[in-house]
Amino acid sequence: MSLIPLRATARLQLHAGFTLLDAAEQVPYYAGLGISHLYLSPIGTAVPGSTHGYDVTDPRQVNPELGGEPALLHLSERARAHGMGLILDIVPNHMAAHAANPWWWDVLKHGRQSRHASWFDIDWRAPGRDGKLWLPVLDRPYAQALSEGVLQLQVDADGEAQLAHHDQRFPIRLEGAIAQDPPATRRAWAARLNDAARLGDDALHRLIERQCYRLAWWRVGNDMLNYRRFFDITSLAALRVEQNEVFAAVHELPLRLVAEGHLDGVRVDHVDGLADPTGYVQRLRAQLDRAGRRRGIAAGGIALYIEKILAPRETLRSDWPCDGSTGYDFMDQVAGVLHDPAGAAPLTALWRRWSGRSGDFGQEQRAARDEILRGSLQTEFVRTVQALAAAAHLEPATREFSPQMLAQGLMALLRQFEVYRTYAGPDGLDEADAARLAHAAQRARVDAEPRVVAAIDAIERWSRDGRGIGKAQVALRRIVRRRIEQLSAPLNAKSVEDTAFYRHGVLLSRNEVGSDPDVFALAPADFHAANAARAQRHPRALLATATHDHKRGEDLRMRLAALSAQAPWWAEQVTRFQALSADLLPAGSAAPLPGDLLMLWQMLVAAWPLELAADDADGLRDYAERIAAWQLKAAREAKLRTYWTWPNEAYENAARALLDAALLAPAGAPLRQALAQAAAALAPAGARNSLAQTTLRLTAPGVPDLYQGSEGWDLSLVDPDNRRPVDYALRAAWLRDAPTPAALLRDWRNGQVKAWLTAQLLQLRAAHPALFAHGGYRPLAAQGAHAERVLGFAREHDGQTLLVVVPRLGATAQALDPSAPLHAPLEWHDTILTLPPAQYRHVLGGHTLALSAATPVSALLADFPVAVLATLP
Repeated sequence: MSLIPLRATARLQLHAGFTLLDAAEQVPYYAGLGISHLYLSPIGTAVPGSTHGYDVTDPRQVNPELGGEPALLHLSERARAHGMGLILDIVPNHMAAHAANPWWWDVLKHGRQSRHASWFDIDWRAPGRDGKLWLPVLDRPYAQALSEGVLQLQVDADGEAQLAHHDQRFPIRLEGAIAQDPPATRRAWAARLNDAARLGDDALHRLIERQCYRLAWWRVGNDMLNYRRFFDITSLAALRVEQNEVFAAVHELPLRLVAEGHLDGVRVDHVDGLADPTGYVQRLRAQLDRAGRRRGIAAGGIALYIEKILAPRETLRSDWPCDGSTGYDFMDQVAGVLHDPAGAAPLTALWRRWSGRSGDFGQEQRAARDEILRGSLQTEFVRTVQALAAAAHLEPATREFSPQMLAQGLMALLRQFEVYRTYAGPDGLDEADAARLAHAAQRARVDAEPRVVAAIDAIERWSRDGRGIGKAQVALRRIVRRRIEQLSAPLNAKSVEDTAFYRHGVLLSRNEVGSDPDVFALAPADFHAANAARAQRHPRALLATATHDHKRGEDLRMRLAALSAQAPWWAEQVTRFQALSADLLPAGSAAPLPGDLLMLWQMLVAAWPLELAADDADGLRDYAERIAAWQLKAAREAKLRTYWTWPNEAYENAARALLDAALLAPAGAPLRQALAQAAAALAPAGARNSLAQTTLRLTAPGVPDLYQGSEGWDLSLVDPDNRRPVDYALRAAWLRDAPTPAALLRDWRNGQVKAWLTAQLLQLRAAHPALFAHGGYRPLAAQGAHAERVLGFAREHDGQTLLVVVPRLGATAQALDPSAPLHAPLEWHDTILTLPPAQYRHVLGGHTLALSAATPVSALLADFPVAVLATLP
């Protein structure tokens, strides 16, 4: 089948409640909207009941819960019939450590003799593990689990013996006569062993001891675990996809679907979790090209996207032959340029005054790194130190370095590491990565004692230079580099996104995947430079503003962005909320931390549903449940008063009690009214920001990605809230029965104005594909009193010109007024834009404009909050 040209994607989250057949039902809607490709979450067989598909149990088969391969083929056929294609999210870095995973089950059953033993990153020689695979899965200590009967031997209908712990199952290899007995005899034997174990007999224990795995209390997992995980998730085991057999098995299905014409591209999940990302991307590119040739598609035609979180000033490697990232970088950039830098200082001061915390995100994340290395990633840290100690032993200059000394050096270095990881080749680091490492090492040496400095020097040298005295030394250095790289990536994720983001609350819109909260705002020149670079290097890169992993919905973030231009007003609101909430907790309750309280006010106001009234009891109950789920996750991720591994029920109950009092109790009515008033005042400014953000995503260089449902207002919270069902009937009605722009602006609260804007611009892309695929990028120069409050650029190709102009920094809202119309232009005074003079069609207004070189901004934004103009044919 021919390749469908990429114009725009729509991300769909598949699960048993929204299958491939359900997705097929929405193909006509997405085709009418202007989408060229549906971008599917993982479709491989996953843990039964999975709601996301990343807990893969068999990547070779389409998940029966999604409808299986017949449903996928039906979706493909229907998409093709509407001129659309499919892109698939693939998971090469981990699988579920679950009984439904045949590869994992085989390893549990046969240990190091299993064909799949080397497929997972298991350290069979880890000290103190007796050559077994340690599984920290028990809800209590092992001996207690046996004596209390929560660890039992069972025999299934086929006569296979298994060890059961609640809903978990583990294989049992039988020996001797019992292995030949019929199932009924085995079941009776199993019952006797279970009964005897509860009475103190050790027969069941001796049977378990003969297995290739060791079951342990989950609380010792970070001490005794000997397999690499995805981040710190014990139920997800890392794969060694660098091995030929593993690569072939993991990619068997997607490569076949590409060759058969059902897929036009793939998205690779968390490439930084792999041992050799560079080699992997190059190999996958070659395999995709090979599969594409069977369809007559030229090399590079099949899209290849990489999920990669880039640090400030970091770019995708030039030796990765891919189409770009999945869009976190753009999400950060477009949000940054719509934040007012003037809000940074007063909002930081407000946070410090009320929370008592530093307001310095770098300080927060460095402290979190130390905690994570000592906590959830301790086993990976110790494993890396062991590799360092082995390397040190081979050199006379370092053979006396103790493991403790090396551990201190490694911790000091990782504390300062600003990127997810380096990408060492066989001989070490390239110039760019060596410079990043040197910068981190230089900062790590500051105020460090001499023994730690010596350790840092050695670690830097081993990481940078792959040349050694002998083969053993060369091999050990490669292991050292791989261990450090595969530790630094999850450390960055866990300490930054899953800890510090929940401790630092200056403005939560900047605590987002792919963002650095210390970069409060982005200058227009930097935004333009990023767009121009993307047009040159990765013109098909995805442009996202919402994803299945976002912390806050795209329009919730834009409401918070409006606060950056209204810091004094927000300070007044916080003072009001604090006063009104002071007496809502019962006497003796543990009050929430001040920082948690300030973040709660931001979330309550920014996520407040547009249709929710302060006296709507049913709506408030639903809202309270949603916020409570976020609040619980935020408190546990922050790890300050309560933890996933050790919940502090008193603290959690107090936090929930305050929330319920604020939203549900009669005593909270004044606070509830104040929150509703603040939300109503902020909403129009946030909506104007949202229309600007939508316009930029749909017109900038790259391929815009629409997250399911976000064509309407997206005020979602962190997952699973951001994966709630989409009202497709409403969105289809919006597409079918669009009122005039004036009516849409008047009734903007229902979200149709955003959906209409999305459809208009997606359909413009469909009508002029070459302009968007190949058009250049040129910033528009502004002059005048409010030049800093307007952002514009031109896209030009083959005689066609597209002009995009949006306001920024609260340009259309001098004051927050809930009764103000959505389109309430500022008096632009003498502000002008320098444009290519021509006759233009105002895409959103439907009329024609003859523009001169110096055009007043007021003329461009007279009828709609944003302007998109195209030269007439």
